[in-house]
Amino acid sequence: MIGSKKRLTVVGVALIATSLASSAFAGPAYNCKADKRLDVPMQFSAVIESNGRLHLSASGGSDKSGWVAPYNSGAWRVLNGSTVVTRFTDGMFAFASTDLLKESYVEGLLPGAYTIELTSTDLCGNRGVTKQSITIKQPAWEGTPPAISAPQLTLVGGYLGATSYTLYFTATDDTGIKRLTNESNGHPIAEYKYFNGTSYRWWTAFYPQDSELTAFEGPSFYVMYPPELKGQCGVQVTGEDVFGNLFTATGTFCLP
Repeated sequence: MIGSKKRLTVVGVALIATSLASSAFAGPAYNCKADKRLDVPMQFSAVIESNGRLHLSASGGSDKSGWVAPYNSGAWRVLNGSTVVTRFTDGMFAFASTDLLKESYVEGLLPGAYTIELTSTDLCGNRGVTKQSITIKQPAWEGTPPAISAPQLTLVGGYLGATSYTLYFTATDDTGIKRLTNESNGHPIAEYKYFNGTSYRWWTAFYPQDSELTAFEGPSFYVMYPPELKGQCGVQVTGEDVFGNLFTATGTFCLP
């Protein structure tokens, strides 16, 4: 589906995608009855970027069915010891290319040792798991506040062609976003917390291939605002990084 349009369901900042395997990947009349194993699972690289963000990139894998892809209901898992800290596909599903899961990011991991797991699957549903160990180090202090774009309204497509107005902005930081709050005239819209040991932020990076940035691709936030705030004018987004540096971005529009 590279280069094609993608139909998405927006559920806030944590947005998930998957696709359903089709026998078309392996040609007509492929028989799964005798196929009981994935021949070669996908491999991956795990790169810790300077801002503490973890970049995961999957590639390779092969199978006699002619199709291997990240498993669409739990492709990536992050474990601390035997405890699953977070997984990519905790959330609502939409139809999209499985290529979305090949380039993934996670932000919000506390310093420490982790195991990363990638589960891939063949056309017949046979799965294989590859693992890597990583260590997130304590970042060096920096005094630069987060970079947050001015919030704006965007019309986002949803399931079965439905559309809705949604708040949109981007937020990045040199060492990682710890907290984001959204409000309009003192009325809270949404709050996100990371680097607290329980909440994490995932997104994918498929858009360099298809040149179309969508809701769960890139360091973007799509926020559904409460209906009771309809008609309120002015929206503020305040971000705090892991060292307490603050920045506020403002949008002057009125909520429809």
